[in-house]
Amino acid sequence: MQTKTITESGPDQLEELLQAARETLEKAQNYLSKDGKIYELHDWITVAEYCRRFNIPNTQTVSNWIKRGIIPAEDTVIIEELNNTRLIKAIPYQE
Repeated sequence: MQTKTITESGPDQLEELLQAARETLEKAQNYLSKDGKIYELHDWITVAEYCRRFNIPNTQTVSNWIKRGIIPAEDTVIIEELNNTRLIKAIPYQE
């Protein structure tokens, strides 16, 4: 029994496989999965990025908002695998 390699199957098939691989990698770079839940990375940002994006003068302000419940618990997540990085849903909150 003789098997063909991908390159012997034709350049079109190889290009299709490569394109599918590129699309899969692109999707994988845009989300984070934790405990079975998927977090879209354009929707979730770090505290420092939140401060930059929404013109908050310091990260302590945002941390206080989290402690006081201004930013609801369901709008935050801690990623232990990334040195306990806290992510916040990227929406404006008001005090």
